[in-house]
Amino acid sequence: MYRPKLAQVVAVLLLLAVLSTAAMIHLIWQRAAGESIEEIVASLDTQTAGSVRNDLSQTLALVSSSAEIVRTILFQGAISPEDEVKREFLFLSLLREQPAIAWIGFGFPDGRFFGSHATADGRIEMVEIGAAQPGEHRPLRRDLYRPIPGDIFFEERIKAESAYVALGAPWFRLGKESAGSVWTVTNVLPNGFEPAIVLSKRVESFGTFTGVVMAAVSLRRLSEALQALDIPAESKAFVLDERGRVLATSQPSDGVMAAHFSDFPASDAIARAAAEAVTANGGDAFRVLAPSVALGPVFISSSRLPFENWRLIIATPRSTFAGGIDKNIRRIAIVVLAIAVLAAVTAVVVANFLFAQPLARLAVQLRAIERFALGSVCHHPTFLSELNDLSQALKRMSVGLSAFARYMPLDVVRPLVEGSIEPKPGGELCEVTVMFADLPGFTELTERLGPDVEPHLTRFLTIAVAAIHAEGGTVDKFIGDAVMAIWNAPGRQADHAARACRTAIAIRNAMHEEPTAAVGESAIRVRIGINSGTALIGNIGSAERLSYTAIGDTVNLASRLVNVAKERGVEIVLSDATARELGAEPMTRPLGLVTVRGKARPVGVHTIDQPKARSTGGSDGDGDHDGGDARVPAAQAFPC
Repeated sequence: MYRPKLAQVVAVLLLLAVLSTAAMIHLIWQRAAGESIEEIVASLDTQTAGSVRNDLSQTLALVSSSAEIVRTILFQGAISPEDEVKREFLFLSLLREQPAIAWIGFGFPDGRFFGSHATADGRIEMVEIGAAQPGEHRPLRRDLYRPIPGDIFFEERIKAESAYVALGAPWFRLGKESAGSVWTVTNVLPNGFEPAIVLSKRVESFGTFTGVVMAAVSLRRLSEALQALDIPAESKAFVLDERGRVLATSQPSDGVMAAHFSDFPASDAIARAAAEAVTANGGDAFRVLAPSVALGPVFISSSRLPFENWRLIIATPRSTFAGGIDKNIRRIAIVVLAIAVLAAVTAVVVANFLFAQPLARLAVQLRAIERFALGSVCHHPTFLSELNDLSQALKRMSVGLSAFARYMPLDVVRPLVEGSIEPKPGGELCEVTVMFADLPGFTELTERLGPDVEPHLTRFLTIAVAAIHAEGGTVDKFIGDAVMAIWNAPGRQADHAARACRTAIAIRNAMHEEPTAAVGESAIRVRIGINSGTALIGNIGSAERLSYTAIGDTVNLASRLVNVAKERGVEIVLSDATARELGAEPMTRPLGLVTVRGKARPVGVHTIDQPKARSTGGSDGDGDHDGGDARVPAAQAFPC
């Protein structure tokens, strides 16, 4: 069955809409062309001013939040200002996350300075200015980095001298003297001449002044934002400070950024008209029609910006809109109105049949997908091929999402589908319990069985996943014959350590109930490592590929405790941190201290012994003997 293309139908409707709109506009402008032009210009100016306000407000909010993050971290002592590595990592991370910020720095009370700087060519440099004796230049170190996907690449280190003294900078002096945030406009920053607005905040630690945090936005970015505005090519926008200085403009004259209106060349008629209007109307908000010999009447509007009494000046020649209108008004024809009426009626009837009803049905399907009610999604045939294909695609999407949920934790998939979390790199530090479990002797088993090893691996992973889900855990990933799981993320669980231990016991018990893979197989059926602590949880990866996972020392230690289980001949090993989380009197047995690769100090570890089914004594599978005493099931030590 032939189905017309959506583009064909839309083209016809748009043509009819344009004709009808043109007829209506001509009829209206014939009686009140001047008033309409003023309304259009006023609307554009309002939209432009709103866009600039929003962009400036968002930028200032980002600057303020970034500076507050640094101040809070330094104030609470999470990172010392003297800790070079952590300080550099913090500043670099914030700078990369906030492209609008040109500088994030810290000035020390002795005049030293350290900061991260986003250069105009897209690189990042770490700038450190050291201390010096009076009258001497301060040592300067600049480390240049080039961003690459997911990381940065070190390029070179430059050592020199600098005459820049943070103590004398306005942002430092005002920030030191103020208890709150202080904004300043400056032309000189640690890297030389760079006009910018700077936010500074005083930092104290235990009542002692430790320095001033600064974050800066280059005025060059403000000019770029003005240049990106959707305003007519003949128009110009200017940002003025309270003293009338030109801080940014959408179109520099002859490629030069002027500091005052008087600095613009005489050939720039728009700038001259704007300067005369500002002089005549003062610093208040206004909208006037200023005369210009070269351009004719020019609309000049002035509005306040939400920062330090700044103003946005927009100048638009009237001829930009009136030239074509004045000609077209004389070409009005009655037939245009008739066509417009016919087109409007036709568009309403056809659009309702072709678009409104099918799109309403598709909206219902999309809401079902948003709720993750995938079973109610079905295909509704429509007349238009594109909408019909879209309905079929939604059905295929529902099937794909059902399969997708098998590859990621459902607690992560559902917010992604609902749109409540954004799929971009990022994470947060939180307390978690991490468990690694793998099959002992899997390599040898693979060599012996070849492809026939798959049922044994699948049976183990099925047991492990079922036990993890039963205790509310999240399966992070499969690593060969091992499975990694986390608790307390993404949902919060106060008893996350106990949940992990109950899971480990359940996996061990289930594996001991399974038939052995070969005659003479070891009594050790599984090796499990458990650790609790702080880890970075979230979407880790690049902008193109993400993985919801946990990273950090807590995860590394949990992984390495699996090898400790092998060395000690037990099946479950948990760290001191997990044992402390378990609370009062769990059924665990200390194994003493062990040396773990990557840890400077020995780590205290424990195990959970397997309960005895008979009181005949002997080995319990973990290499220990209890002399025949029956034990309470270990799972009872970790109540729900």
